[in-house]
Amino acid sequence: MEVSMKKHVVMGMIALMAVGSVMGCGKNNDGSSTAGSSAETTKAESKSSEKEESDSSTISVMAIDWGYGPIQNSEMEKYWEDLLGVNLDIEFINYEDYDQKVNTLISSGSIPDVIQVSKMGNGSYYYPVFTQAIEAGDFVDLTPYLFDNGKGIAETNSVMKNWEDTMWDQTKYKDGIYILPRSKAESGQNSGIEVRKDLIEKYGFEKEPATMDELKDWLIQLSKAASDGEGKKIYALEFFGDKFMDDRVKAFATAFTGQSDWAVDENGEFQYMQFKDEYIDFLDWMKALYDADAIDPEFALNNSDTSKWKAGNSVALLSTWYNWNQSSDLTSSKIFDDSTPDDYKAWCLMPVKGSKAYTVSPNYTDVDSCIAISADCSKEKIEKILAAFDGTEEQYTGYDKVMAFGVEGIHYVLKEDGTIDNSEEVAKESGQNGYVGAWNQIFLKKDADMITDKFMREGAKRASDENITRVKEIKDFVYTNLKETGMKNETQNLQSDTYNKQWSVLTDDVNTMCTQYIMGQIDEKDWKSFIKEIVDSADYKAIQNEFKESAKEAE
Repeated sequence: MEVSMKKHVVMGMIALMAVGSVMGCGKNNDGSSTAGSSAETTKAESKSSEKEESDSSTISVMAIDWGYGPIQNSEMEKYWEDLLGVNLDIEFINYEDYDQKVNTLISSGSIPDVIQVSKMGNGSYYYPVFTQAIEAGDFVDLTPYLFDNGKGIAETNSVMKNWEDTMWDQTKYKDGIYILPRSKAESGQNSGIEVRKDLIEKYGFEKEPATMDELKDWLIQLSKAASDGEGKKIYALEFFGDKFMDDRVKAFATAFTGQSDWAVDENGEFQYMQFKDEYIDFLDWMKALYDADAIDPEFALNNSDTSKWKAGNSVALLSTWYNWNQSSDLTSSKIFDDSTPDDYKAWCLMPVKGSKAYTVSPNYTDVDSCIAISADCSKEKIEKILAAFDGTEEQYTGYDKVMAFGVEGIHYVLKEDGTIDNSEEVAKESGQNGYVGAWNQIFLKKDADMITDKFMREGAKRASDENITRVKEIKDFVYTNLKETGMKNETQNLQSDTYNKQWSVLTDDVNTMCTQYIMGQIDEKDWKSFIKEIVDSADYKAIQNEFKESAKEAE
């Protein structure tokens, strides 16, 4: 559900056309003006004062509707108002229109008290329009509220106090924190090599691969055995489209390059993964699958169903390490499509080792969603917002259950055995109220625990002990590996004007060339010549330098 970077940049350019008139005056953290005339300052302070006087009891909010259709003045909204002792004036905007609407309001100086900040395609929440407004003093630097010699929210809140410094590093713009995370996501999410265990057992492939070379051979051979035995084509790997930095293959590339999207080399230079010499080793790995007829030969046509893993058309799928949760009976929680037989079994391999790293891909960011607060709010109102939006189970008994399921009797029924019935019939109204899809994007919720929530669910949907043991092993490996390597996307929250303006143009043909290489239409010489032209370009060098300067500012 991420909003693409391209969309952010396009909307940013539109909004920035109007931004000059409203961003001429900045504010220091104490609210004092940093530019502009005293008359303008007085006018702005008067406007803010009038707003607070007439609207002090109401918190205005703009948030994203991810398609759940939350409605205003719903039962859920009333529940939160009563529980938290606030009056919410909240507007949910469909995700397709959200960027345009919120950027227009930012540029016109008409920011609600609280906005949800959507994420760019490169994982950053700090996109151009938002950072321009931050520079102008339009959003609150939350640092003094979060950290205050042991008394700040981040130091006392029962959820936030468990976040490590690396989490807070991901929230910074220069030396301030202007976004407030709503929870911490599971780390290294897209590091799961999901496989068909029923095929593994049926065709005698129980010995799991440990390296990328072994994985390649294992997939090709199992694909052939399964295709012959099942009487239909079963590909080695679900793969379609021409996005070679997509999470469905990126961890494989990481194993060969030893980095995520951007890394800093031994000379202190920022390097993009696809432009490293070792990236061609990943392309060769994919080419071997293609040459063996083990991936869809027409993958570039974006045939999403041809090799679909959940339809039983592929041996494996690179996905999240926790999304193969399947109930012990294989049907109460059925991972595969309803049209497939009930004896299909899901499994996940341990990460395998490449020439430079394991198939462990760090998240773009561990911040799953976040909000920002308008600088027009008084200190009293900021504290009220923080108190209301940062609730926990320790403060409000039953809070976590409401965040997950809604309100008992309205959004779900508690059955006699103590389990929750939130079936489609029962949950129909709750879908409209958006208690999962909208509210837990703006209020603080407990950190993700996918093993408990997916594999260890109460009742019939609980996974087998074997699957629970395996997913725990994978999580431990992923977390340990990321801690040991320190691997991350090094440009996270860094700014580059050239990147924002030119990156999509500069890299427009890269994926096409990847496709042509895999299909044998160009050779290694062609590939290296093409990449050299990009890395030698003025734009790429400018991007590297601007990221380097931005990193210095953030120190």
